[in-house]
Amino acid sequence: MIISGKRKLKLDKRFRRFGEGSLVIAGLPISNNQKNTLLEIGFTTSLEDGERVLPSSEFGPVSRYNAEGKEIIHKDQPMETAYRQVEWTWEQWAGRYDTETMSKIVDVPYKRYPRTFVPPPSIELSIVTNKKGEKFLVAPKMAIDFNNPENLLHCINIFLEIFNYCQIMTGNLESYAIKNVKSLNWHILPPGKYPWKKLEGQLKPLIEKEKEQKQIVIKHRLELITGYDPEFVAVGKAGFAGYLIFGFPRKNLYVLESLYYGNATYIFEENWETLSKLTKAEILTGNFQKDRFIHRVKWDGHIRKLLR
Repeated sequence: MIISGKRKLKLDKRFRRFGEGSLVIAGLPISNNQKNTLLEIGFTTSLEDGERVLPSSEFGPVSRYNAEGKEIIHKDQPMETAYRQVEWTWEQWAGRYDTETMSKIVDVPYKRYPRTFVPPPSIELSIVTNKKGEKFLVAPKMAIDFNNPENLLHCINIFLEIFNYCQIMTGNLESYAIKNVKSLNWHILPPGKYPWKKLEGQLKPLIEKEKEQKQIVIKHRLELITGYDPEFVAVGKAGFAGYLIFGFPRKNLYVLESLYYGNATYIFEENWETLSKLTKAEILTGNFQKDRFIHRVKWDGHIRKLLR
């Protein structure tokens, strides 16, 4: 069954013939015309069987929600106090006639309506080759549920947003089973030391997406972490763009830092292989982390105590 258009708001009557609870897969056959788009999503040029990736958030609101989640703003409730971090600078006397510029990161309070964070669905797309040697791009298998169709509709709308159409596969879904998963969400930088001055150049395009004042705060956090000589650094790709993992295997610690999407740093004791296979939703809402540090003024002290 072919579905086309920009957005699907409900499961139409064509789904009725499959029956409640039937398993289906949203996807599409891969053609040469789609290869550039697949590269933008985050796949490699070879499009190998088993490649899996969280699509980039830059295609539109559906992909953005899928990768980053969203906030529900409660304008019917009283405003609350929230905080943003900025760099505060001042001149300090350094001798009888001279001054020097001093700075520190401070929390600035402001009022806003309360909000509830809705975690990202984190639907990842995969390349699969069927028995005929045909390549398909597929979402995970889903059951038709007419009372709660949101998950299936979300998968369909990812394809519609990126490709303007998708195909609903039914019947022998084993033909679309993924045998050897190759996650493409993370790129591990080559072995070696990564002091901040070295890492800054590689992250410059990501950091510069933020306003100048936020860039200062981001650089401060990353410089502090890299000062403890991580044994490896992994950079998030596609839908994980803006996330970094600093590995300290000898301490059995892995620091997940968000450049601009999140408001916290996550600390894991899981090994890297386990951590790299988690979806973003599992990272943000699961009980996998050892600790979680909010980006506030006490953040520096938490990191120093953890990594010293």
